Amino acid sequence: MKKIYSCLLILTFFTSCTDDSNTQQEVDTNTIANRAINELWPLNSDNPYDAVGQLHDTLFETYYASENLPSDINGIINKVESVANSNSAFTALKDTNYQPVSEQRVQYLLEHKNTCVADVISNSSMTAAAKLSLADFINSLVVLFPTEFNGDVLSDFVIKYEDAVIANPVFTTNDKRVILITTSMARHSAYMARKKPKKNTDPDWTILVVNIVAAADGAENGMAKSVTEGLVGGITSN
Repeated sequence: MKKIYSCLLILTFFTSCTDDSNTQQEVDTNTIANRAINELWPLNSDNPYDAVGQLHDTLFETYYASENLPSDINGIINKVESVANSNSAFTALKDTNYQPVSEQRVQYLLEHKNTCVADVISNSSMTAAAKLSLADFINSLVVLFPTEFNGDVLSDFVIKYEDAVIANPVFTTNDKRVILITTSMARHSAYMARKKPKKNTDPDWTILVVNIVAAADGAENGMAKSVTEGLVGGITSN
């Protein structure tokens, strides 16, 4: 738990101005049961960017189904980009401004696991209110993830936050875009992490943090970049 609390300290700048009660997002088991009847986990049809998380899952499975997987960052990036470019859903998301994942950027995130969350959020294009909100969400998810092994509960936790973001009248269109792309990746990544055992000895939450923050970093440049950078972040940290 000491490592978890040390990670939370990096978010103090963003969360110190928020009400502690807002970080305690309780999960309603009835909501879980009702949602499970209507749609497959971990989908959220109300999130207009849910295709990002779904595509992440597809590319994740395709990547690990491949043979001779690389172990170095550059090799992983090249493999991910190749797998992604072979997927028509991914190429449909790409725009003319898309740039492949940067090895230097991924290396930075890996080397600064205890500060990259604050760095990425503080340098994002979101408004101050949205930055506080996203930091609070990541803070709460980091606390919940190590002790919650039910993927459905994790998904519902994220969906409740997404519902609040969608309904928020203060957030700008860009705020909602960056947050909802990030939460879609977070929801699918957390669910997938509970299905696929990790390979190294790092705590699960550190792998998830790099995956999420890489997705948030990529979201600044669009959905396609969020998918590939988030995927590379998760693979390299695992």
